[in-house]
Amino acid sequence: MNNSLRYIVRKVKIFSEIALGLTVGFSIISLITTIGFYVSKETLHVLSTGTNIVMLIFIFQELARFYFAPKKQIHLIERWFEILVSFLFIFLLFDITFFQNIVSYFFKRLSTTELQSINLTILNIILIGTFFIKSTKYLDSLLKLNLHPSALFALSFATIIFTGSIFLSLPKATIAGASTSYLDALFTSTSAVCVTGLVVNNTATHFTLFGQIIILLLIQIGGLGVMTLTTFFAAIVSGGLSVRVRFLMKEFFSQLNAGTIAKLIWRIFFFTLTIELIGAVILYISSDPVNYNGMGDLAFQSIFHSVSAFCNAGFSILQNGMMEKFVLNNPIYTLNIMVLIVLGGLGFTVLWDLSSYLRRDTHKNLKKFSRTHLSASSKLVLITSAVLIFGGGIIIFLLFQFQGFTKGSFFFNLYHSLFLSVTSRTAGFNTLASEGLSFSIAFFVIFLMWIGASPGSTGGGIKTTTFSLIFLSLFNTIRGKERLEIFNREISPKNINNAFQVLLANIGALSIGILVLLIIENNMQPLDLVFEAVSAASTVGLSRNVTPYLQSGSKIVIILLMFIGRVGFLNFFLAFYKPSKEPEYHYKTDTIMVG
Repeated sequence: MNNSLRYIVRKVKIFSEIALGLTVGFSIISLITTIGFYVSKETLHVLSTGTNIVMLIFIFQELARFYFAPKKQIHLIERWFEILVSFLFIFLLFDITFFQNIVSYFFKRLSTTELQSINLTILNIILIGTFFIKSTKYLDSLLKLNLHPSALFALSFATIIFTGSIFLSLPKATIAGASTSYLDALFTSTSAVCVTGLVVNNTATHFTLFGQIIILLLIQIGGLGVMTLTTFFAAIVSGGLSVRVRFLMKEFFSQLNAGTIAKLIWRIFFFTLTIELIGAVILYISSDPVNYNGMGDLAFQSIFHSVSAFCNAGFSILQNGMMEKFVLNNPIYTLNIMVLIVLGGLGFTVLWDLSSYLRRDTHKNLKKFSRTHLSASSKLVLITSAVLIFGGGIIIFLLFQFQGFTKGSFFFNLYHSLFLSVTSRTAGFNTLASEGLSFSIAFFVIFLMWIGASPGSTGGGIKTTTFSLIFLSLFNTIRGKERLEIFNREISPKNINNAFQVLLANIGALSIGILVLLIIENNMQPLDLVFEAVSAASTVGLSRNVTPYLQSGSKIVIILLMFIGRVGFLNFFLAFYKPSKEPEYHYKTDTIMVG
């Protein structure tokens, strides 16, 4: 390639990137205007014309790239996705009402203006989605900034939270006559992305269908993890993951080697979509359509609650949540919610381990279970989770019986005690009003919330493995043993040290948060504020009915606790520091008096 041709190719690339940036900018403005505001037919027409021009620009810049590409075959391989989208846009320019006609076929009651808005929204989502998926190719370049993996993790969540808060602030996100302040929108967005479930406004009555869909998307993105989503699309578009990206994701899924990361991410998506789909179908089948506004409303409610349960979010679009009578009287519905919560709280690495065992077990013609199939970490997660769920349920049931808090039959009380035990560990759904719980039960629920779910899951808390390692380490010390051994494996001192670091970081941040809340909300009960703070920090979502009445300063404290809780207390503090190398020298070992 001669110098003049190189110059032309470089200029074409620069022009194409600028043109693409401008088109995306217009698409974002058009999307926000269309879905977030009530616009006139004239404005809608202008936006539609602009979107058509944007599609033409996209097509022409791709043609220019192809024309000046020195190696056409390599260009086609590298930009296959963008070229495919260009062909889609060519088709849509010839049939601009394609999506409008499809929607009108299924929803005949919609007006022409509403159909045009939906058509325009779909086109803008395709344009913005294409740009986002294309930008994942540059994930490797982002990693060259040498930021701590925890910093990237935190920034990715902060970006989605900020974006979600803008959409939830839009007029169309709330019902007619209501509005959402930016702080409340930020609170709701943080709660959704951090899969917490604490709400200032009732999700069922305050937000429109559009607002509820935004919350659903934020829950799903927050549950999967922004970096996981980005890596997934990068793998699709680029045909694989670079070594740098693999090692970054290895930090997030620490117990797996870098070579299995791509396979794990595919399985995460498979597990998530499959479990949520099955959960939604069961919720749909087990529900009585009489309690909903048509089959469409029932279908959306089923999908929403399935996603919310598996992601341990605790959001509900039923006015009284799981305390609705028709839900309380439907054990299949609540049992399904419990199963989804437990599966989401186990963690993707445990689900990976279990699926690998089931595959091997099937190949061996259903031979007897062998404990060597599961890692020590997975075994610890499963045993600890079972003890906390069933042990917690029994303790809550006994406390209910001892204090005379009984509402129905023996089975009814036992069942709802078990539900409270499950949901306390980061889910946030409740079949009993949390403010009605006695001091002792509320205190025990705080303990369960503080422990939380398992590593690599959608839940928060200090995590089941952290709690187990600390407990076993202390028990080991009491027995006079120096080495901690479980399941015929010796646990490294570094692993135990990390568990204590997580504990200290959690207690430190939580103590500061509780102290600030007690100072600001001096007219509220201390137990209620401690309950609220632990619920936020462990991304649970249970509340003793204080969230809607919090002052602005307290809302900011809860927002920070939810964010830090989702990112991870230790990860949050690590995000502010770059990894440093250990010095090669060693000082003489000494002993410090403790205790």
